Amino acid sequence: MVCGVELEERLLPHFKKHKLNVSQKIESLPASQQFDLITAFHVIEHIEEPAQMLAHLSAKLREGGKIIIELPSSADALLTLYNCGPFSEFTYWSCHLYLFNAANIVLLANKAGLHLDYVNHIQRYPLSNHLHWLAKGEPGGHQVWRFMDSAELHQAYESRLAALGITDTFMACFSLSNN
Repeated sequence: MVCGVELEERLLPHFKKHKLNVSQKIESLPASQQFDLITAFHVIEHIEEPAQMLAHLSAKLREGGKIIIELPSSADALLTLYNCGPFSEFTYWSCHLYLFNAANIVLLANKAGLHLDYVNHIQRYPLSNHLHWLAKGEPGGHQVWRFMDSAELHQAYESRLAALGITDTFMACFSLSNN
């Protein structure tokens, strides 16, 4: 069974129109429902009690199941390497209640009673976006300076930032502690 949970009411008509199985609350799912895979992409940082939410989700996992989350990273190169003031202001006023990185995601896993299987660093925005932030103090470089980008440059930049653990995004995979 594939299903989703979406809190945003404005999206519910879209899901109904396309006959997608989407609830507005986790509690709406049958209590006995178990899943092999649970994903939360750019969700956990908006939740008041992220460890409690992950623990609640883990109760829905079948044995051997996984929870995969994607999050913006507080170790983003614009914050840590380049120390970009405008990006810092942009990041810290946002609706993110928490910002995580590869180090503190371990603490979140422990608090939720989960095992952290892996962390993958991903750089969503290209070098042109970083250069634009540094030169102009605002987002949009990946659109305004698109001419600078290439697949090879982005792959090399992402690889280097990932090796340093300072990408803009990361994914974490969790499993039950007893697995």
